[in-house]
Parts: sequence; structure tokens; C-alpha cells
Amino acid sequence: MVTPQVYWGTSYAYSTEYAYLFYRGVAKAGGNVYSSQRIIQVCIHYTRNGVSVADKRCSNASSSGGWHAGSEVVSNAADSPAWTGPPTILNITTTRINPGIL
Repeated sequence: MVTPQVYWGTSYAYSTEYAYLFYRGVAKAGGNVYSSQRIIQVCIHYTRNGVSVADKRCSNASSSGGWHAGSEVVSNAADSPAWTGPPTILNITTTRINPGIL
């Protein structure tokens, strides 16, 4: 099992591989400030050989009387059946803003 993971305080994205056959990616935008920027969106999707193999999923923090974390999102992908096929890659993008913006 391989588990690449990135945590930015309460915001995160990670992937877990099961039995070399299946991937489960999880992401959450915490609305928190990390490295002087507020993380308001975290998106994930899987690709293989540059082609999407799973839907893009995004977690969005909201601002309503203060910042609130978005829901945790999940993206699943099956691995290539070829033992020597191209790797399945979790792609992560974030949207960050000035922390003074409400």
C-alpha cells in the first residue's frame, strides 16, 4: 500500500492504494490559513498517461460569518491491469486567497 499525502493544517489531500488494483483519494478544504494564504478549495483527480481516469472532486470552504471547512470529497480509480503499465497519479490543485478576504 502506498499513501502519498499532503496536509496544510486542517486542509489536506491524500491517496491510498489497495492491493495494486484500486485507489481512493480524499480531500478537504479547511478554510484555514497556511503559509500566509487561506485555502478555500482543494481538488483531486486521477490520471494515467496524461488522461483522466476518475472524475475531478473539489472541497470548497465557505465564508458566512467566518470561514467554515468544506465537506470531505472522495475520488476512486481502478489501476491499470498491465503490471508494467503507466502509473496512476493523484493530481491535487488548491485555490488560495489573501487571509484578509472574507
